[in-house]
Amino acid sequence: MEAAEFASEDSTLAAVRTRGLQYLTYLFWAIVSVAALAAAQLAGSLVSRWLALLDGARRSFGFAAPVAGPDYLLLAGFGVSVLGALAIVAFGWRAYRRAWTTRLMLVWAAGDRSRYSRIRPLSAVAGPAELALRADYLAALSASMGHDAAGTATREGYQLAAQNVLKILETEIAHRAVTAGLVVGLNRNPLIDSASIVAAALELQLHVLTRLGKRPSLGTWIEMLKRTTASLFLNWYVSREDALYLKLAIKKTAWGMSAASDMAQQAAEALDDFDWDHLGGSVGVPGLSFIGSLAAKGIGVGAFGLRHIGAFIESTADDLLQGVLAGGILYYHGMALAAECLALDAGHRASAGMNRTISQAMLVACTPASRILQNQVRMLRNLLRERRKLAFGAAKNKVKSSAGSVWSSMRGRKEEVQMPLGEP
Repeated sequence: MEAAEFASEDSTLAAVRTRGLQYLTYLFWAIVSVAALAAAQLAGSLVSRWLALLDGARRSFGFAAPVAGPDYLLLAGFGVSVLGALAIVAFGWRAYRRAWTTRLMLVWAAGDRSRYSRIRPLSAVAGPAELALRADYLAALSASMGHDAAGTATREGYQLAAQNVLKILETEIAHRAVTAGLVVGLNRNPLIDSASIVAAALELQLHVLTRLGKRPSLGTWIEMLKRTTASLFLNWYVSREDALYLKLAIKKTAWGMSAASDMAQQAAEALDDFDWDHLGGSVGVPGLSFIGSLAAKGIGVGAFGLRHIGAFIESTADDLLQGVLAGGILYYHGMALAAECLALDAGHRASAGMNRTISQAMLVACTPASRILQNQVRMLRNLLRERRKLAFGAAKNKVKSSAGSVWSSMRGRKEEVQMPLGEP
């Protein structure tokens, strides 16, 4: 399945997708604003309840609130709440730094972590100093992966080496994205699907940063959260034509099942309507009616199984389509993050070797989904074949017994003809 077979992406569709992603950015900031307001309201409610608890405890011990001047008890309680919040933030920050240090230890030695882990912003055109810094990083990263990145000192050499590293990461990104997508495709709960997509999108981006030995900055976290949120809105990435093409690509391994079912059903009805008793009497072979009926039932079993296979293909293709869409979007975002970390400058980032289109992303996830459906159809066909063997085996035994009875009848008639007329 080539990318050229996919639905064409014209400029109008590309503009719609770009505009849609801008809307998702606005939606992300709206969600962040609502979450911040909700968090502030929750914090204010907790502090108010804490101060009310302190005031109630003071009244329980018989102490009255001061009539004039500051209330030092409530001030102290408010200070404790602020210090507690700061302590929680400090503890979380320390745990976060420790977790990322543990991740970076898998890639860099102690002296190289601070040197290579910073994500550098892309400039319009990289100068000699920027090229030297990025070439040093790429050479060290390639060495940690067990690959040689010679020639990265030149612009052309760096671009070629960066594209090779991106291809190495592409396999890991595709495996993780397709696995998460198929999990989504097999589940039927929309809420669980959304939670699975969010978790998989965030985990995949964290894995990409870990493999590249990068520690995310605040701006990187914002972009990662934007992509994670955008992964939930598959309709902004895929048009109706794209979805139809993907569904047909998944189902093409089982085309012809409905036609085969109709033909088998017609053959079974023809066998069942045939006058086998008249044919058996004219040729002197008893039992043809039963044999014909049994053959018709055997073919009917095949038609019944083919109809169920067709229904299975229709329902399963719809489920797998959702998984293909989710897996393709996860793959697309993972490759975009890796390309941004490996690109030399904005021009290199926009090149074909550092980009994967939506079409390519969907095709990556479509291939294993088609293979899964094909394997399941083969299993159902094997079950159908076993059922037919049972029916035809019974017909074979009946034919043998009928042939034996015919042979015995013919031998009896021959002996009667050869017997002398005078013998009793």
